Amino acid sequence: MNQYLLGALLGLGLAVPAAAQSVGDWVLAPWQDSTMDFPGVVVARGGDAVTIRFDDGTTETRHVSEVRPFDWRSGSRIACRWSDGEWYAATVIRIASDGYTLRIRYDDDGTIEDTNTGRCRSR
Repeated sequence: MNQYLLGALLGLGLAVPAAAQSVGDWVLAPWQDSTMDFPGVVVARGGDAVTIRFDDGTTETRHVSEVRPFDWRSGSRIACRWSDGEWYAATVIRIASDGYTLRIRYDDDGTIEDTNTGRCRSR
């Protein structure tokens, strides 16, 4: 899609198809029937479908329109799994140079924790 058409569609508030993802791209996508997006890496592409190996080790194939580039950074609002197995709202404080290890602050009580992307998700 050329940049002029893309700009016109965005200006009209019309939906624009998600950018195609290539093998090796780090992405965010829903897993199973979740309304949340989980981080993973595209491991295969066929037509309008991409297979993602999520950071927690699971694999699933999704339509490219459901996949977006990984965009977490310091200040990103996410949810992470606490030691009790429940998900809690948090903010990314720092992402380590490996891109996988996160320092987060939980909203509920301000607890700071080091975790990894495989234990977190976002909208």
